Amino acid sequence: METITANLSLDTFQVNALAEESRKRQISLDELISHLVKRYLDELTPATKTEQPDFMSIVGLGSSGATDVSENHDAYLGEAIAHEHLR
Repeated sequence: METITANLSLDTFQVNALAEESRKRQISLDELISHLVKRYLDELTPATKTEQPDFMSIVGLGSSGATDVSENHDAYLGEAIAHEHLR
C-alpha cells in the first residue's frame, strides 16, 4: 500500500500524550498515529472481508407465524412421505 506523508498540527498536550504512548508501546510516533487512524476508520466502516459471519441470524429466518411447523414437523413430514408413497 502506498503511503503519503502528511503534516499534522497538534497541541503540546496531544503531542506529549502520543509520544508517551508510543514510548510505552515501543513504536514510533508515526506508527502510533497510523495505527490510531486505521482503528478509527475501521470503526467508521465495518469490514466485510474479515467480519465473522453471524450464524444466529438464520434463527427464525423462515418464521412467518402463520403455521405450527416448528411444533409439528414430524407429523407434516409423515404426511408428505405418505402422500409421496401413495402416488
